[in-house]
Amino acid sequence: MTRRTDRVRLRRETGLRERVTASAETRDLAAAERALQLEQAAIRRAEAKLLGQPRADRRGGYGRAAGRVGWPLRLPPLVTTSAQLCSVYPFVADPGLPVDGPLVGLEVFSRAAFTFSVHELYRARLITSPNVVVTGEIGSAKSSLLKCLAARGVPFGTRCYVVDVKGEYDGLADLIGIRSVRIGPGLGTIMNPLAGIRRDPNLPVEQWLQIQRTRRLLLLEGLLEIQLGGPLQEAERALISYAVDAVTGADTAVDPDRQATPTLSTVLDAMGDPDRWQHQLQRLNYPLEQFVADSRRVRLALQRLVTGALGGLFDGAGTGAGTRLDFTQAGAVLDLRAIRTSDQMTAMAMSCAQAWLEAELSRPDAPPRMCIYDEFALVARHLPLVRRMREQLKLARALGVANVLAFHRFSDLAASGSADSEQVRIARGLIEDTGVRISYRQAAGSLEQAREFLGTTDVETDLLRYLRQGVGLWRIGTRPFVVKHQLSTAERAMVATDSRMETVPGVDDLPDLDHAPEGDRQRRGNAPAPDAAAGDERRSAAAPIGVA
Repeated sequence: MTRRTDRVRLRRETGLRERVTASAETRDLAAAERALQLEQAAIRRAEAKLLGQPRADRRGGYGRAAGRVGWPLRLPPLVTTSAQLCSVYPFVADPGLPVDGPLVGLEVFSRAAFTFSVHELYRARLITSPNVVVTGEIGSAKSSLLKCLAARGVPFGTRCYVVDVKGEYDGLADLIGIRSVRIGPGLGTIMNPLAGIRRDPNLPVEQWLQIQRTRRLLLLEGLLEIQLGGPLQEAERALISYAVDAVTGADTAVDPDRQATPTLSTVLDAMGDPDRWQHQLQRLNYPLEQFVADSRRVRLALQRLVTGALGGLFDGAGTGAGTRLDFTQAGAVLDLRAIRTSDQMTAMAMSCAQAWLEAELSRPDAPPRMCIYDEFALVARHLPLVRRMREQLKLARALGVANVLAFHRFSDLAASGSADSEQVRIARGLIEDTGVRISYRQAAGSLEQAREFLGTTDVETDLLRYLRQGVGLWRIGTRPFVVKHQLSTAERAMVATDSRMETVPGVDDLPDLDHAPEGDRQRRGNAPAPDAAAGDERRSAAAPIGVA
């Protein structure tokens, strides 16, 4: 009985355990199925959200032809000053220049008209120096801008004066109604680069005399160093100063109003006459014979300068034909194309012509004027000449002259000497002292020099590689502008310096049949007609493709 009871109890316990286990497995399976369904639903929602079409909202559905409704922005409009907005959107949100002047073109990003006048910018205190530097590759429209600035300033009362070494400014002279002054052997123009500048009534006499003497000594030393191919010795520099003082009478306390104007010949004559300056050596205990021997080289160099290739061109008192500037005209163009035989000779001729021109422009009653120095890199190669140019730019504000320095690449200035040489330092200082810096397209190899000389940012420096023809980066003071220069119909012929490259031989030289004699028309009429496509191709090839 006891054993049977135990077996029954064991069977009951075993069945209960199996039912409990089965019930737990059933509940676990149901929970797992619910969890799987929830996970699958989450996956479907995520898939629909990421891969499916977005749900329609108050503005309508999404997709093609959904007809969504535009709603205005609910945020209030941003109200700020243009000075603050310029930092967020450079080149775009700029108030422009608050000065009047000739129209140059369009500001590329803001699409606003861009006017420019150096004198007005200086009067408005937007720049501290009236000097300008313009640079750009060949064919980037650098010369075109120079000519247009000169021509467009005339109606505003600004006279233009150009030292032309390439013969490219005849069109400018014709457009503004002036005659180019041709300088060269046998052309009858005689200039005096040692002519003195006029004295401003507000300038003290002592300061005026010192400026006169410094300009003359710097020019003479520069010319003679180029002629000798190296720096001068101290005795040679002393002889130059002694001779200049002897000619002007400064060493004998002559009245400033009665001092003579030196020329290259009179200075050479004074060098060879020790009686006129040997009293200067008494304080130095320097034997006259030794001094004459030590300075013989500079006398021979000046003799070659007076009688050599430039002989007779820059050795007069300014009495030759066409050697006086008429300030009633719109300006003057000094054409040096006849004496461009070498870079050294060109640089010397440019410096002599510039010195004479600057003396003529120093009249206190002269109108506002712009002086353009094209091919400035030729002068920058010679340390004495770039020193003289530095002195001239310092007088720009006092004389009221806006000096424009133009050259092709910044690498030309960097190649004029070593990185820490005086030439490169002076050239960099000249550019840093300019109030306006205009740069057209630059090659990739010149970008580092452009950054060094112009002080541009990374964005501005990289932009110089991609500027199109006629588009330049202008830095007026500290403000940058990207300006597209535009030409008028009359100016296109003036700036077309590559017209010969665009002429197709055998096509452009053919006579005009509409105005040819009847016999020529009949003979030409018997010839077979050229192919129309070939004619169109020739016409398109002969069409102007740009300006220099």
